[in-house]
Amino acid sequence: MNSSNQPDSVIEKDLPLREDIRLLGRLLGETLREQEGEEAFNRIEHIRQTAVRFRRDGDLQARVQLEATLRNLSHDATVSVVRAFTYFSQLSNLAEDLHHNRRRRAYQLAGSPPQEGSLALAFQRLADVGPQELQSFLPTL
Repeated sequence: MNSSNQPDSVIEKDLPLREDIRLLGRLLGETLREQEGEEAFNRIEHIRQTAVRFRRDGDLQARVQLEATLRNLSHDATVSVVRAFTYFSQLSNLAEDLHHNRRRRAYQLAGSPPQEGSLALAFQRLADVGPQELQSFLPTL
């Protein structure tokens, strides 16, 4: 176990995902600096860091600071912040999709049995059920 109370094997297999998300976050930050300027980047980064302190540490002062910062944003600054966080969320989702594909490929290459929730497992379970049992079950769906 480690400091996050997760087994080391979970941490290891998720390392590529965390690295991808960090890379995409850095690229987004560079793009924000280039497209919106240093002031907008600093505002967004301040909001992000404050939100992390509140969420991760339960820092109530960070909550007060975050609420005040958000309350005082202009309309244009609000749009900029919302866009930045939306882009980051979309990039994170893409990284997660890539990571799931990477993990699925690793399972397949290792010859692992089908995973829970996969079509392969569903078909395997169907093959294990006799035709009469299946026929009697289908009308109850």
